[in-house]
Amino acid sequence: MSHIMTIQKAKTNNLQGFPYRCEQLRAKGSITSRTYDFLYDPLFIVSSERDHAQANVQATLVRSRLKKVPNFKSMFSNLFHHPRYSMYWSKSDPVPSCVSREWRGQEAKHKEALRLRAAMDASFQMPKEQYEDPEVSGRNRYKFFDRPFLPFLQHMPLNVVLATSKLETFVFPPETSKYTVIPTKSTVGTQTDYRDAEVQTDPYSPEYVVCQDTIPELLTLANLTWGRGLPAGQAEVEMIERAREKRAWEATLPPLNDSFQFDKRRKMMNAMERKEWAFREGEIEKLQDLRLEVLKQLLKRREENQDQLDTRHLNAQWYRLQEAKEAKVAQIQHTHVSSEEMA
Repeated sequence: MSHIMTIQKAKTNNLQGFPYRCEQLRAKGSITSRTYDFLYDPLFIVSSERDHAQANVQATLVRSRLKKVPNFKSMFSNLFHHPRYSMYWSKSDPVPSCVSREWRGQEAKHKEALRLRAAMDASFQMPKEQYEDPEVSGRNRYKFFDRPFLPFLQHMPLNVVLATSKLETFVFPPETSKYTVIPTKSTVGTQTDYRDAEVQTDPYSPEYVVCQDTIPELLTLANLTWGRGLPAGQAEVEMIERAREKRAWEATLPPLNDSFQFDKRRKMMNAMERKEWAFREGEIEKLQDLRLEVLKQLLKRREENQDQLDTRHLNAQWYRLQEAKEAKVAQIQHTHVSSEEMA
């Protein structure tokens, strides 16, 4: 943090017109390559050492190593003479030291020179080339497998044609045919084992650098995480305000080495302790009131459910008594009618 330079805004728009852009040809068109493909990708082709140097410069410019360090005293300032952050150059290199930054074409040139010398001088012996382990049974095992080519199922192998632009209509065979017709094309679908919702993580928190002799206020909120205090609500804002008031009160306390103001310091601490106990008692009362309100709602809901159950039981009993009454009336009427007929 000894070398700090203040910059209003890092300008990256000029890189859009950079004349040399490393591109890689893929099966479905031209796609912009990654930043360090000219160092890592063995199939990446750079025509000359000059292009290699230009790709290295482009990677250094595109990957900005400038880090923002917030100035906590003017964090929300938009003034030019009071910037809200400072910029410093990061010394960390994204490319490890084991990766060579030299142009790989030098090795090809050296091999070509050795071949020319061996062709001209019969006594010259070419050095034996040592090939790397292909790791057929290791991490490169998938490169040595391919889907079988069945000429009766498709006219061209799957590694050449993966999809057709025009679909042919399937003609059903006649019922008198003894043999089944094999379709000329088949569609192969894939599906991942995981959904997007299952791989979501907590929001990204960028790295930070603390300036010397400073205690950022944001570090006091390190215990707040996503889903547990973040995004901040009214309770979190009140907690932050109380922490600010307490820090301001601590700054007004007399020093410990001053024996004349020891009684004053003790009185101030006793008053603050009583204030904190009163605040805690108020919080406990609020929590008890909230629990009491929830209990009242639960009791009210239970009474309503019990009333509904009692009403259903009474209605069922009333229906049963009405059916018994109607049956008894019908029986009396039937007995009366039969006695009159006999008379």
